[in-house]
Amino acid sequence: MTRIVRHALVAAMAATMVAPLHAQQPAPPSAAPSIPQVRFEKYTLPNGLDVILHVDRKLPMVHVNQWYHVGSKNERVGRTGFAHLFEHMMFQGSKNVSGEYFTHVERAGANVREGGVNGTTNSDRTNYFATVPSANLERLLWIESDRLATLADVLTEESLRNQQDVVRNERRQGLENQPYGRWYSLLTENLHPKDHPYSWPVIGSHEDLVAASLDDVRDFFRRYYTPNNLTLVVAGDFDPAEAKRLVEKYFGDLPPGPALDRHARYVPRLEGEKVIEVSDRVPQERVYVAWPAPQFFTGDEANLDMAASILSSGLASRLNRTLVYDRQLASDVSAFNWASEISGMFIVVATARPGASLDDIQRVIDEEIHKVATEGVTPAETERAKTKWEYEFVTGLEAIGGFGGKADRLAQYNTFLGDPGRFDEDVARYRAVTPESVKAAVARWIDNRNRVVLRFHPETSVRLAGSAAVDRTQAPPLGTDRRFVVPEVKRAQLANGLEVHVVERPDLPKVAVALGTRAGAAADPAGKEGVAHLTVATIDMGTPTRNALEIESALGDLGTSMSGFAGRQYSSLGMEVLKRNLRPALAIFGDVVRNATFPQADFDRERKRHLDNLAQAANNPNALAARVRPMLVYGAEHPLGRPLQGVPGTVERISRDDLVAFHRATWKPASTTIVFTGDITLEEARALAQEAFGAWSGGAAPAVKMPAPRPLAQAGRIYLIDRPDAAQTVVSHVLPAPGRTAGDYLAFRLVDAVWGGGGFGTRLNLNLREEKGYSYGVFSNMALYPDNGIWWAAGGVQTDKTAESVAEFASELRGLAAAKPITAPELENARDVRVRGYAQQFEGLQRVAQQVVDLWSLNLPMTELQREADGTQAVTLQAVTEATRKYVDPNRATLLLVGDRAKIEEKVRALGLGEVVILDAEGRPLRM
Repeated sequence: MTRIVRHALVAAMAATMVAPLHAQQPAPPSAAPSIPQVRFEKYTLPNGLDVILHVDRKLPMVHVNQWYHVGSKNERVGRTGFAHLFEHMMFQGSKNVSGEYFTHVERAGANVREGGVNGTTNSDRTNYFATVPSANLERLLWIESDRLATLADVLTEESLRNQQDVVRNERRQGLENQPYGRWYSLLTENLHPKDHPYSWPVIGSHEDLVAASLDDVRDFFRRYYTPNNLTLVVAGDFDPAEAKRLVEKYFGDLPPGPALDRHARYVPRLEGEKVIEVSDRVPQERVYVAWPAPQFFTGDEANLDMAASILSSGLASRLNRTLVYDRQLASDVSAFNWASEISGMFIVVATARPGASLDDIQRVIDEEIHKVATEGVTPAETERAKTKWEYEFVTGLEAIGGFGGKADRLAQYNTFLGDPGRFDEDVARYRAVTPESVKAAVARWIDNRNRVVLRFHPETSVRLAGSAAVDRTQAPPLGTDRRFVVPEVKRAQLANGLEVHVVERPDLPKVAVALGTRAGAAADPAGKEGVAHLTVATIDMGTPTRNALEIESALGDLGTSMSGFAGRQYSSLGMEVLKRNLRPALAIFGDVVRNATFPQADFDRERKRHLDNLAQAANNPNALAARVRPMLVYGAEHPLGRPLQGVPGTVERISRDDLVAFHRATWKPASTTIVFTGDITLEEARALAQEAFGAWSGGAAPAVKMPAPRPLAQAGRIYLIDRPDAAQTVVSHVLPAPGRTAGDYLAFRLVDAVWGGGGFGTRLNLNLREEKGYSYGVFSNMALYPDNGIWWAAGGVQTDKTAESVAEFASELRGLAAAKPITAPELENARDVRVRGYAQQFEGLQRVAQQVVDLWSLNLPMTELQREADGTQAVTLQAVTEATRKYVDPNRATLLLVGDRAKIEEKVRALGLGEVVILDAEGRPLRM
């Protein structure tokens, strides 16, 4: 699914790093209402453990978040990657919690797919978090304390070597097998002197990872994994007195570790410009420009955050308007201020359009920065940036746990500032920003040539073809599950047929809006695949009363923006906005939906950008696999098999008139729903919808006729797409699936949960990641339509283990089908994972709204939200066994590989699993 956010912050090594909570976030005007208060209690155990308790009874869930004040900056040259490697080791089980950590917490109710359990490492800290039903707090604290108390005692050479392989595969997947993946490591090592703790990447080097010994790992654990180097946050629905008793019981007897030195502020100084030219297999030139910047929680961090927003947040921002909109030199541009504990980086990234000059792009970047430093910014620009920041800050308070939620923010403040209650002071820094302070900060930090410039160029060469010791040996019993009651979905309908759905959640002054309309890619004209996608991508480019920049600026002033995607059977637009700005924002939203004009110049520019993105996708193995998988099940010409966003040949044939005609024919009020979640009632929502959409006419869109599938895949064949020099092979195992309305849907979902879709502890992931170390992760997924669907498992595996991995994929599917049937304990675990983690899907407002749109698109009643939990709990082993016999058929499965053909084809053929057919990037068989 493609979103129309045009200034997305560049994701940097997302699997191992989390950007600081205040990077690229804007602040509220001084007259704005106060930020909602986060009430907490902090106390410290005698062993130095800081404990923070925050009660939030929104969901019957409790979240435990641990921040260890150790990151990659605590390493040394020659032993890099230790902090992140140790994060992996922490999931290998402990003395009394044997086996995989994820298996235990998923059984207790943590939902991996909803971000309910994970660990992350950055340069300054390592954190671990899990969310479970409230009744299982004691089990979770027992698990976490046992890791801290006993992990060093059970570390083995085997577990170390396994996780070294997993981390090296993570490095290949994140840094080496993605276009431009090396940018972060190249920037950090050139921006910082060799003695600087930020001069090496968090994930480390292959050489250092291999060199790590078991003694090295144990020493690292004993030094940094101690109670006095830990902040423990318990947040959610729990009794504080009971939580204190349990924390004391499980953590109170742990001995403190050594006193630790802390790094002082160390902002590097560059004397002049360092330019690095890189040739890589990328489709377009790209430039990264980076300056040293101040550490976080400083006044200039806030000023530079605002400067980044003014420069690149939104189409009307200075760099986007000049480079992307007016001169069309770049496909995209973004600026962000990446502040860390002892220093930071201010980075501007721009991808050149084909034929455009990086020199010209750099010249524009320099000119715009110099204008800010010498002429300043306007009060309107500053207030817009601050309003956007306020929205982001309040949105962070929406989540109890997970990445960037309230527990994370409490732990961050405590870890780095010693006080979890720094919310008001943090907000004050951003409210204090003025046009004059932004101008001064830009002049001080980035209006100079003391920087690193990283320039990527396409590689064109080709290759021929308690005090008392606690007894941790006994696991506390899992608590009694309380039935989760989903929030009520209220419904109304306007006279024109538009449906209005509302989920009331008044805990924050914020509302999420999601519009779904039956205008998906399945309705694309034949031979012009990509029309639905381009319609969504350009729908906010103009109306009779506003042009693209006016729309973007008006929404930006209200602290919001629109995003959207075109799925197979429906398209969606959404926004999230502070309650006080909902009415004016919805007026603009409604104008865009009803009255889009698709101006020719904007269409031409966005079509070019989309073609650029398709060229990028042709170099991304995961994107290639996603493009071709539906073709294998439905056929290249079927509405559900055609490329969702089109391919260059189809997109080049699309005209502006095609979008106008598609919008007129398919975007209809009687084929549309608008969903409101948050601080709003049904009566308010209906009145606002009437204001914004009541004049919309046109009835319903015509239904798309669905022919019978004509699969591209043929039995006994393996399909391979060549991607020369790929660091990994993406392996997909693809099968047809039942429709979402099938009577045995819930049983089928549990079959999937055992195979690869149930989180971490699935058959495929435990085999290929944990036992073999071939992959960073293998999971299954499904796309289900009313009458049929597609079901697949996929993961990136190291190139030299492709044949072995393919054999394991095939073996696991055969085992699931017959040789190794699902057992009662496996079913129980899968059912527990699905049911106990279900409530986490209702934490975020937009996530709730999208579930409502999904059910609406399938013509399913909203009671399905409750049936998903209650019905799954009631599924029997017999029902799962019958679903397995019905849907798990190895003879109907197809293997799709995307990787370096020269290195993998011969060994894959030797497996004897079937004829190998070579496909091009658009899924067409190549003549050999």
